[in-house]
Amino acid sequence: MLASTALTSCSSSDSGDDSGKPITKALGQGDITQALPGSGDGLPGWDPYHGKGVTSDGTYCTATKHDGEKETSPKGWVRGGSTTFIYNGSTDNMMDIDVCEYDTPENAKSGYAAWKGTETKKEQAPKKKLGDESVLLINPGLSEDEAEGYVLSGVVNIRIRLDGAAQDTAGVEDMLATTLKRLQQVQDGKRATATAAEQSGKKQ
Repeated sequence: MLASTALTSCSSSDSGDDSGKPITKALGQGDITQALPGSGDGLPGWDPYHGKGVTSDGTYCTATKHDGEKETSPKGWVRGGSTTFIYNGSTDNMMDIDVCEYDTPENAKSGYAAWKGTETKKEQAPKKKLGDESVLLINPGLSEDEAEGYVLSGVVNIRIRLDGAAQDTAGVEDMLATTLKRLQQVQDGKRATATAAEQSGKKQ
């Protein structure tokens, strides 16, 4: 059984609680790549699988895999990035982190609604609200052991997909918070340094 990935550390040199601060600046591709968590930034036991990816189109931002990917990028999609983590060196448990940037908050909001889908009976509210809107999905579609989390923040959408550990909603929330914080840091002209350990500590 996959061990719980909730964390307890709470030290940070940038510990202000600005989880509601929207991403309004047009971020470059390098900003998004830097904001994606890397080695040492994630949950215990999880390590990057290959490297951070640059997406050439926004088709992955339009729908979850169980709803079927669309053939065109969503309206207003500008750029994005993604990365994948594996647990204890095994691909039996994988976590995907995706970021999608839009030209306007209105298009980002529409993209968020389409991305998370309409399975409202499977939705859960995060313990702490993130961004403008945020939601968790437990076993969406036909999946049997998968948790997903979504955040809308200004012109950016974030998705965390955790396969093989649907019970670990705390881990999904921590990675949503980490990715959002790192995007906020680069928006402010800082290095992306936020980690899951820091973000988990803020919930204690």
